[in-house]
Amino acid sequence: MAVTKKLQMVFALADGKKLTYSLPDPKDDITKDGVDAVMNEMIAKNVIVKGGAAASKIAETSIRTTETVAL
Repeated sequence: MAVTKKLQMVFALADGKKLTYSLPDPKDDITKDGVDAVMNEMIAKNVIVKGGAAASKIAETSIRTTETVAL
């Protein structure tokens, strides 16, 4: 059995769509405040753009845990 974790950062774009970034193996001591601060900095610096639409706000954040069981 293998368990994997991914940090999921979902940005709302100016065109109404969403863009998700997934980062593998987040640290165990990660906090929502810390993730939100980084995401807000990315938005302020306009580094998140897809199809000409820039990220306008944080849509959601989560840690996704997946358990894989061999048959």
